[in-house]
Amino acid sequence: MNYRIAYERAVNVTASGLAMVVQRLPLIKNFTPIFGVTGGSHFAAPLAVTFVGTHALSGQSIMLQQTNTSEPTDVVEVEVGEPSQREFKAIRHNILSFEILNENGTTELPPGVVAIGPQSGIGTIGGIPEEAGTFTLTITGYRGQNQSSSQTVPFDLTLVVEDPVGSPFKIFMSDHFAAEELANPAITGPTADPDLDGIDNAMEFVLDLNPSAFDVMPGTIGVDSNNPQMLRYEIPLNGLATEATVGFEESESLQGEWQPTLGKFVERTDTMIVLTAPLAGKKFYRLKVTIEE
Repeated sequence: MNYRIAYERAVNVTASGLAMVVQRLPLIKNFTPIFGVTGGSHFAAPLAVTFVGTHALSGQSIMLQQTNTSEPTDVVEVEVGEPSQREFKAIRHNILSFEILNENGTTELPPGVVAIGPQSGIGTIGGIPEEAGTFTLTITGYRGQNQSSSQTVPFDLTLVVEDPVGSPFKIFMSDHFAAEELANPAITGPTADPDLDGIDNAMEFVLDLNPSAFDVMPGTIGVDSNNPQMLRYEIPLNGLATEATVGFEESESLQGEWQPTLGKFVERTDTMIVLTAPLAGKKFYRLKVTIEE
């Protein structure tokens, strides 16, 4: 009897020891998202997410570890028209395929967002979001092709796409250009002239013109009806450009130095700017605008 009790105790101790070894040495798989930066826009620093789960087949604990960041997060915030890219890789194993499902359980991604890869073990989700909203994507990596063989623990990545909260100038430009063009300052920056009409985007905004189509300078010019000795030049303004600085400059010649026109000769309202100038003599005038982006 004593031998039997001693044997059972020995077996129990051995089993407990094996359990402890399993707890200390679990099967670990890692799947790490890395947020990259492209273009001239500002973005968040590299992001990654940590998850702990249980493998569906082996029953062993799986811990997903993060790299390249000290602040784990599973939420990414971008604006409509803002380029973004997120890369996924397994630290320990090479991922040959992955699956991305939305909150409805389908593979449809938010408009403007695409998935590429994996290539060389790295899968990419990126693009230029075209629609505001909150989108939850469940991502799973597989060691085999066609989502086969062992897999990483799935995790939810929340993509928050916000409408651009910016200046009236940015809102104005968004009425005329697509999201990809809005992300390119060479096309939609204040000093750019994509329609090649000699009027830059800042001026197009202030004058309420079309920055994507050829325009001519607006306004009417003639003798001031209240003073036949004065010239009167009226230019309509965009009512959304009230915070823009708009004024006239003058010079004795086109090659000379330009000086601000005296305030007594310039009148501005929310929807118009008017220049009155003596008809006698010779001067050149130009409109100058400064906007806040």
